Amino acid sequence: MIELDDDCELAFCVGVGGVGKTTFAAALGLREALRGRRVLVLTADPARRLADALGIRGIRNAPSDVPLPGGPRGGELHAAMLETKASADEIIRRAASDDGRAERVLRNRIYQAFSNTLARSHAYAAMERVHETVHDPRYDLVVVDTPPAQSSIEILDAPVRLVRFLDQRVVRWFLQASGDASPRYGETLAQRLLRTVAGDSLVSALTEFLTEMAFLREGFAARAKEVSDLMRSPRTKFLLVSSPDSVGLQAARSVTAEVLDRGFELAHVVFNRAFVPRVDLGPDASIGYPPRLAALAPKLEGMRGEFLREQKRKRANMELFRQERPVPVWALPEATRPLGDPSALAGWIDLGRPVTAMT
Repeated sequence: MIELDDDCELAFCVGVGGVGKTTFAAALGLREALRGRRVLVLTADPARRLADALGIRGIRNAPSDVPLPGGPRGGELHAAMLETKASADEIIRRAASDDGRAERVLRNRIYQAFSNTLARSHAYAAMERVHETVHDPRYDLVVVDTPPAQSSIEILDAPVRLVRFLDQRVVRWFLQASGDASPRYGETLAQRLLRTVAGDSLVSALTEFLTEMAFLREGFAARAKEVSDLMRSPRTKFLLVSSPDSVGLQAARSVTAEVLDRGFELAHVVFNRAFVPRVDLGPDASIGYPPRLAALAPKLEGMRGEFLREQKRKRANMELFRQERPVPVWALPEATRPLGDPSALAGWIDLGRPVTAMT
């Protein structure tokens, strides 16, 4: 059975898109809640799939309660979806040394566009929300459903990226040129060109934004270190979800390398849709077909043979990955019924098998 250590406080589910990562994050959170823990499943994926997986009407920034199958058992399950703007605003308020500076940034037109629309602002906001919820005494465990692979890696890197941006030479040059009464000729020409293309109003807003953000750098740097330490803490685990086909195997290798290169702990690798429950007939098994299907029997046998060969390829891929990485590797089955409610999710994740037991 796929379970987390009792002292685990934060779990990131990472991987490429389309492999059931959100469903797995929901099922993992549910399984831990059924063990008696108070769990929040937080999705950083802009798509609203978590609500469907848990069978609830909708998920917002404020956590929603999810009923546990079989009634109360001591644990609790909650779900929330990251709202980028609200979380990005909280980053500014936390980093600012005073309310006036925070409000100037929040009202700035460049910041408003940045916090609402830019993809990377979603990554910054996600890590701010993760930091907040892990330190919330209402929860024993936070399970984070990240976006597909590249976006999930951006989330992992988000704490230090903004600090690096504020340290970049072009930002320092822009601020120096804006405040210098006698700037060098090249700087003046560049600014004139920018004002010609973008207009005085936009350049002024950009200058104000970068000026205020430069003053906030110290606060961002402190938060970046806190989040970086949190992700490398022994109480934080990463779980990779992938598919067992050849494409999924390559994706699993790539994401695993990204996670380990950053010094994070990869606790489990899960291959989803790896087998079909209760289909254990070997290639030599005899199957009888009713008379009305006799004419289709050769075609059906051919389809069964291809299915068995595909299952064999999946098992070989998973075993190869297990040999390459000293990490617990699991196989989850194809769902035999819709997984849009907690009871179905609990039954599905309980069918997970260690890969060593399948070969």
